[in-house]
Amino acid sequence: MEQKKGLYRVVYDAETRKWLIKKDGAKRVIDSLNTKDEAMKRVKTLSENQDINFVLYKKNGKFQKKR
Repeated sequence: MEQKKGLYRVVYDAETRKWLIKKDGAKRVIDSLNTKDEAMKRVKTLSENQDINFVLYKKNGKFQKKR
């Protein structure tokens, strides 16, 4: 039986005004970055290294992109 790897999510936190990288099922935030570009670069590296897909959300919380 294949184990599900989870998914990284890039979301904007209005309270801290940072872009957060979270992983499904994890309690902690993996990283918090100042810009969406920084968060995108970081999550691409993480997803390639771990072979896990990621989902990107817009600042308003709506779905933007899955990879």
